[in-house]
Amino acid sequence: MNNEEFPDRKYLKRLDRGNEHRWQFQFECDPIKESKNFSDSKYGSKALSYQAARGYRDEFLKSAFDLGILDPNDPSLRHSIPLVLALSPRNTSGIVGVSREHRERKDRKSPEINWVANYQDEGGTNKQKSFPITRLGEKEALLQAVTFRRNFVLRVVESTTNSIKREYIEKHLQELDALLAYIAALEDDADVFFFLGTINNPLLSSTTKQEMLSVRIGQQRFRKLVLDMWGHKCAITGAAQFITASHIKPWSISDNSERLDPFNGLALSPVYDKAFDVGLISFDDEGRILISKRLARDASLLGISGRERIRELNFLHRKYLSYHRQERFQPNE
Repeated sequence: MNNEEFPDRKYLKRLDRGNEHRWQFQFECDPIKESKNFSDSKYGSKALSYQAARGYRDEFLKSAFDLGILDPNDPSLRHSIPLVLALSPRNTSGIVGVSREHRERKDRKSPEINWVANYQDEGGTNKQKSFPITRLGEKEALLQAVTFRRNFVLRVVESTTNSIKREYIEKHLQELDALLAYIAALEDDADVFFFLGTINNPLLSSTTKQEMLSVRIGQQRFRKLVLDMWGHKCAITGAAQFITASHIKPWSISDNSERLDPFNGLALSPVYDKAFDVGLISFDDEGRILISKRLARDASLLGISGRERIRELNFLHRKYLSYHRQERFQPNE
């Protein structure tokens, strides 16, 4: 059989006996076992039965991964995905494939400190590329290490034909792209200090750092989506200064899709943002402002007239505003 014609044969076996010609998908890995045959006569040819068997295998593994029955990073399945997509035990940064290292040098009094990107050469050997912090600075060395890792993962994606492998590698690629955008956008010294202080904190575990980074990156992505939607202007006043992108349904109780949904956000000037956040104002489905009795005395002093309206409100905002009115707004307090 020409293996080049059927290169992707993971969990697939070819059976040719007398008049029996078929492909067999066979998976035996605790806690599940599965076997299914795909005959040439049923599908019309060896190539078509192979495509059917491979498609079934890919859907089976995807469902097993999605349901949590199988872990794509399990060592027994690691050969199915060409690079590790989870934090290694030695990782201290919280960034998959990128770590910070101290290397003692006999020819130097002080240790060499680098950000390091993990990759594999053409032969599949694990290697590292170092980016010196002393020469590049902490932020730039990290940025270059993540970029190097991202470009390596992109090459792996482009050379991966298996849909299951490709899906999980693409997810890692998306995480790296989001991290690069987050690092590049750090301009305020306080934000840079917080970010670097978090990933370099020896008292935090790598998984805790990973979770904190995920939240920060998600919040930044949400902020950009919301500000872009509203043209970087307040949805009420049209002012372009001091604008905040706020969740309508709070981040802490939103699911993953709601957290990044730009329709779960409003771009507001500071007074409106604060009043909305604590439930002293809300908006009806037509965008008209609702004012709590608690705010009535101070509303005009704060510049809130009661005639405000969000004029570019989309119908997709309504379910979130409905939640805000029912759960956050305090009309009679």
